[in-house]
Parts: sequence; structure tokens; C-alpha cells
Amino acid sequence: MPLSARRQIVYCRRGKGVNRHGEFDKFVPILCGLGVLSGGCVLTPAADPGGYWIAARYDVEPRLNAGVLSDNEDVIRHDLKAIADLGLGGVVLCHVEDGNRGRLLELADEVRLRAAIPDRRFDRFVVTGGLPAQCRDANELVRDVSDETVRHPAFHGYVVEGGRGSAARERSRMLRAKLDRQGVPSVSLGDRDDAPLAVIDAGVVREGPPGMAIERLLAKYHAALCAGQTGGVIVDRFMRLPGDPPGLASADEPLLPAHSSAIRALTQRARNWGPRLSGLPASSLTPTTDSSWLSVTALGRGTRRYVLVFNTSTDQFAREEILLPALILDQAVLRVVEVPPSMDRGAGRVIHSRSGELTLPIELRPGDAALYEIIW
Repeated sequence: MPLSARRQIVYCRRGKGVNRHGEFDKFVPILCGLGVLSGGCVLTPAADPGGYWIAARYDVEPRLNAGVLSDNEDVIRHDLKAIADLGLGGVVLCHVEDGNRGRLLELADEVRLRAAIPDRRFDRFVVTGGLPAQCRDANELVRDVSDETVRHPAFHGYVVEGGRGSAARERSRMLRAKLDRQGVPSVSLGDRDDAPLAVIDAGVVREGPPGMAIERLLAKYHAALCAGQTGGVIVDRFMRLPGDPPGLASADEPLLPAHSSAIRALTQRARNWGPRLSGLPASSLTPTTDSSWLSVTALGRGTRRYVLVFNTSTDQFAREEILLPALILDQAVLRVVEVPPSMDRGAGRVIHSRSGELTLPIELRPGDAALYEIIW
């Protein structure tokens, strides 16, 4: 059976919402729950929830002794379990030898993480333009992807270098486009995609008082959404190289319970909002407001349209009503429905436009945001 046909079978099997462990995929109840919370008012997201990825970057190389994976599997397994326990659903594996890809996918699958994994041939092509001897062009490079890797149940996609310099960035875009046409998913930590990932520096968790870690993390996420970074969330990174500031893991500075709670709050919100906003472009709106630190952004395309109100202040609460025109993204708005920030909240408020305006009551702590779905 050709590779493309086998991929279709794998994707069809996954689409039923049951993973290899015989359990329903976690994104299926999330999608259903979003419809229930809306009370029938909010439209079901057209985007595939599984396409909105929430993961941590994990560099394999620092955990290896003389490049040997087999002697370090217990350490890596422990790290991957810690990532899963924080509520992250995936891992971006970096600095991986090609021969170790299969085993690392197995280790990720043991703790039910999905993994994006690099291919050194892709890295070389993006950085230098060089191709392996057996490949005449980039089309053959993509057609020669590992069947075993792509079919693995833990495989989320290939990590493709974003590239430095215009030529390398163009090769990166071309490679990802060719992989997409071949039916092979990919991710990039670069910022030049149509729907870039929100890459959040793990160091922000430890930058201030532990009790404020939630505000710091959510503020980074909301700022990324306002900038159109709606392709997913990557916490960069789980562990730093020796001599670098600590990431999520550090022998000298372990995560405190408040830090872990903050990361779980981030992943909970990203799971609730992310699938709705996945791939949507962002454009700034100008509200009538008394607070200069309130930012309002419209995110939308086609039938999926939203308004995000973000309190950008680090120390000011926002309690007021803001006015917006009832024409957003060139569409007359009948009403908006508040999207709860987490699955444990009740149905959101329904706010109707009146006299050509929307009046949104805002109560946001520093760094917090409110999301509204537009109904027309």
C-alpha cells in the first residue's frame, strides 16, 4: 500500500476520537463542552480542535551522555511525564539524532504526549539549501519522509526550522508547503507563518512573585493572540542548556506549586479558547473606554468571528463598560456571546447591540482578557 493511502487510513482512524489506548481523545469532550457551555448560542468551531497544539519545547541533547539515548531513557521518561502532568498535551523535540526519533516517539506515547520531531535533512536544507545525495530536489526530499515516523500514533508533525535570512525563510516556507501537500503535518517556531504559534518563554513563570505567575503567563498568551499568533501554544522551554536561566525544570530552582497551577491555568484557557481562534487573523479595534490599558482585537475569518478584550496593565484592574461599533470585520453584529475562560464555568453572557453600538461590561484583573463570539 502506498504511503499516502496508509496515511489516509491513520488519519481516518484518529478522526474517530479514540487513541491507541482505547480512550476517547481529550479534544473530543472539549469540543462538545464548548457547545454545551454556549447554551446553544455559540457556534461550534469550524477548526479542528486537534489542530490547536499546546506543548513544551524539550531539548534532548542536554540529557544525553556522549550522544547515547539508551543510557538516559529513564531521565527523559521522567521529564516527559512532568510535561504531561503540567497539563501540556505535546512536546516539541529538538536536537534529536535521526536514529533516535522512533524511540523518543515511543517514550512520548508512554505518557500520552504527542510529539513534533526534527529531521536533520530538513534542517540542512533550510539552513544551507543542501540536499541529500539521493534527492534531486525538495520534492524528492519530502517524498522520502520516514513512513514509520509519520505513521506513529504519537507523531504530531516534523519540526521545521524557521530559517534566518530571507533565502532560508523562503526555503522553510516552501518545505512546509510541500509537506502539507504530501499530507505530512509540520510545526515551526518561526514567526512568519500564516497562523504562527504563541511561543511563551518559560522564564516568565519565575520572574516575579509566585502568586502572580498566573497573571504573567496569561498576559503573554493574550498578547500573542492579539498579535495573531493563533496556531497553538509552545512553552519554551522545559529545560535550559547549562549556564542558561532556568526553564520549567531546574535542579537549582524547582517549580513551586503556584508555578504549576499557573501553567495548568494557561493550558486550560488555551484548550477552551484556542480551537475557536485557531488560524484566525487579528485586527485591532478602537473602543470608547476610560482605560488606556485596555486593548480590543477582532479575530475572524468566514463564520468564525470573535472580539478579545485584554487588560494589558500589570497592576491596574479594569472595571467599566466599553463601547464598540456594531460593525466589526465589515459585518453588522446582532449580539455577542461571552466565551467562558475554562470548562468549569457556566454559560457566558449574551449582549445585544443597541442603536448601532455594543456595550461590554468589563471586569478584568491585570493581564486577564475576555473573549466574545460575534453573532450576526
